[in-house]
Amino acid sequence: MFMKKVLWLMGIFSVQLAFAQQEPQSLTLADCIARALRSNPSIQISKAKVEGADARTLETNAALLPQLKLSGGAMELSSVDAYTLTLPPPVNISKTIFPDITENYSLKLSLQQPLFTGFKLSKSQEMASLNAQATEEDLTKEQSDMMINVTVAYWKLYDALETKKVIEQTLAQVNEHVKDVQSMLRQGMATDADVMKVQVQLSDVRVKDVQARNAIHLATMSLNSLIGNPLSIEIILTDTPQQSSEPNSLLQSDVAALSLQAAQHRPELKSMQLRHEMNEAGVVAAKGGWYPQVFLGADYNYARPNSRILPPEDMWNGTWDVGITFQWTVWDWLTTEHQTAQAKASVRQSEAGLKQLHDAVDLEVAQQFYNAQTAAEEVTVAQAGAAQAKESYRMTHEKYKTGMASNSDLLDAETALMQANLTLMQATTDYAIAVAQLKRAVGVLQ
Repeated sequence: MFMKKVLWLMGIFSVQLAFAQQEPQSLTLADCIARALRSNPSIQISKAKVEGADARTLETNAALLPQLKLSGGAMELSSVDAYTLTLPPPVNISKTIFPDITENYSLKLSLQQPLFTGFKLSKSQEMASLNAQATEEDLTKEQSDMMINVTVAYWKLYDALETKKVIEQTLAQVNEHVKDVQSMLRQGMATDADVMKVQVQLSDVRVKDVQARNAIHLATMSLNSLIGNPLSIEIILTDTPQQSSEPNSLLQSDVAALSLQAAQHRPELKSMQLRHEMNEAGVVAAKGGWYPQVFLGADYNYARPNSRILPPEDMWNGTWDVGITFQWTVWDWLTTEHQTAQAKASVRQSEAGLKQLHDAVDLEVAQQFYNAQTAAEEVTVAQAGAAQAKESYRMTHEKYKTGMASNSDLLDAETALMQANLTLMQATTDYAIAVAQLKRAVGVLQ
């Protein structure tokens, strides 16, 4: 009995916890962007790449510094006859020159400092640093892409919610119209055909209402997926396009100025430029195979016996050495030349890629500029159309009540009002998205 109560209480707690987790969340656009930048997997992947590139830079920096290595060993040798020098009388001396020492031990501390490596190490360090900077710009691009994706998803959800409101408003109007025409039918002032027309209109609006509910579900799931929420969480939007769309200063500029601004701010261009510089450094690094490699080396040997001490002694002794070594590959079957040719080809590819990306950015800026201008004009036109449709519906509804307008006139006015409101709402959200996309194209989306 006790266990049943415990299980029952745990079940109640689990249900309450699940219910609490499903509570609606009120979020601004900034909240959604912050969540996405903090938790979205694609951003985490880009951040990990930055950490890896930074670690690679530190690795190449270390290659320019002295390397200190400690090695040691112990060895058991087979027994051999000791070499003894004997002098006959009258000297009559016997001396063991090479004793039989079967146990050998050694410790060696080595220091090596590169002096000249044909610029390979310095250019490798430069390439790693440039790659790290380019990877950071890639992260900035990923964050910018995420911001525009969240912005679009946010306003798409706003669009779906507002569409639902317009449909609900139209449903209320058509339902009222149904009551009116049925009342008029009973009074002999309307026909069955009039009633059927209104009912057909009501059915059509109800279908749109179902579609609007589905659009809300899909848009909610899309936004939840981007910001790391469970897909079923209801989101209450606290921003409106009017609040989020700043006075459109970008539209007061011109395409040439915006393209210049994009060239200075777009992270893709910065990343490509850094990788082009990295490829140029790679050419110098590849040519390093034609130069000698020069190193400063120093060793301290502590061994038993120490091979530098003669005759060998079965005891620990330390010796040291310091010197400069070099290595020069005289012939490598043109390996260095081929490596240099590859590096130069990479430079040409990055040059062409950079030019191609500049052209693509210029085209995107121009397209988004004109899209935003068009969206702004559409808002102005849609506002006027919505106001006219509202007034037309009001006048037609009043005339219909007094018998001066037909049933069809009122149906047309209801449809026109719904469409005008939908058009205005769509134009408003399209404008907010167009401004955000223009900012993304120019590289100033924050």
